Amino acid sequence: MKLIRMTKVLVLGARFGGLSAAYTLKRLAGNKAEIKVINNTRFSYFRPALPHVATGVIDEDDVKVDLTKALPEKRMNFQQGTVEKVDASGGLVYYTKPDGNKTEEDYDYLIIALGAHLGTELVKGWDKYGYSVCELDYALKLREKLKDFKGGTIAIGSGLFYQGKTPKPKVPENYVPVADAACEGPIFEMSLMLSGYFKKKGMLNKVKFVVFSPGEYLSDLSTMSRKIVREMYKQMGIELVENFRIKEIRENEIVDEAGKTIKADLTILIPPYTGNPALKNSTPDLIDDGGFVPTDLNMVSIKYDNVYAVGDANSLTVPKLGYLAVKTGRGYWV
Repeated sequence: MKLIRMTKVLVLGARFGGLSAAYTLKRLAGNKAEIKVINNTRFSYFRPALPHVATGVIDEDDVKVDLTKALPEKRMNFQQGTVEKVDASGGLVYYTKPDGNKTEEDYDYLIIALGAHLGTELVKGWDKYGYSVCELDYALKLREKLKDFKGGTIAIGSGLFYQGKTPKPKVPENYVPVADAACEGPIFEMSLMLSGYFKKKGMLNKVKFVVFSPGEYLSDLSTMSRKIVREMYKQMGIELVENFRIKEIRENEIVDEAGKTIKADLTILIPPYTGNPALKNSTPDLIDDGGFVPTDLNMVSIKYDNVYAVGDANSLTVPKLGYLAVKTGRGYWV
């Protein structure tokens, strides 16, 4: 009797894009496809809630999903591992398991959802003075810092988005916006949440907030919306500094590429966004010059018909938002 092999689909990454793609494909394909999700951690975290973790509103357990349980319940396979590179021409993914064992795995179809890289190494002084809410460990570190903060100036802002330029995705002209910052939503959230946080502690009069942006702040919003935010900040006493491309964090100040400084006793940063190192290490014509995967509007690679890219890893998704990750993860099957 001839055995019929199921179509094998590898999904790299298990955040909004990867999980949306995996669950949607499973619902539509059923038992016709063998789906395996590879992620560098056992847990997936609800990142939009990390500012709430940092301010003590919720705990770590409130924002995590155990992939070893959630995926098998839907008859999908899970493998913990760190993706090292993709050989798109050979149809292979190379990854390292938690025990250090290096593995290569083939596929019929590949969905890349590895996200972008948070380029903390591009900001001098990050390891000693930098704080963020982009990952769980960052949020927990910030929570402890906020508990002990006695007052001073808090600078909240974003690093530069190193957006790719060529080759371009196969989409209409001017479809993809050019942005200086990849995602400033958490900056806006934290600027408001921390006002309430310190007001509740009776310390608001001891804290000054400065919000900075590498370009025009919240440029993805409408002109009217940006005007409203500016007016709100004025009423709250929050200073806004635009076109500040952070280069260094010091103990009591931050410095931009032009040498301009902002006083900062605590710096909360969305680090610079760059392409994922695993993709930069992959087949060269899979990515653009920024390390992101250019695709068409169906999220299919412009070079490889059996490779898809969703979420932050795709050059189309600007700004880098969870909403767009879900949209791209579902869009080409629904």
